[in-house]
Amino acid sequence: MSRNVWGWLLVAGALTAAGCATGRDYQADIDALNSKVTALQGLISQKDEEIEKLKNETREESAARMQAENERRRLSEKLGAALAELEERNRPASRPQIPDSDLK
Repeated sequence: MSRNVWGWLLVAGALTAAGCATGRDYQADIDALNSKVTALQGLISQKDEEIEKLKNETREESAARMQAENERRRLSEKLGAALAELEERNRPASRPQIPDSDLK
């Protein structure tokens, strides 16, 4: 092998040995991160439940709005018919035709 390759292998080995030689215990960091992940998963579950609740409320309100709109439309048609009937009743009756008299 070339001198350059041996040099790089030596540097990589030294860095690897230095990283492993610190002897730092990472278990506490791992446990802290795991507890944060668990807490975030709980928050996500709560938010998902809130979203479903809001979706259901929206559906119910939409159905109630449609029902109210249908009722308003039905009452509007009923009012229109009643106003037309009232107008018909209040129209002056046409004068009865007086037959021509035979007395001419």
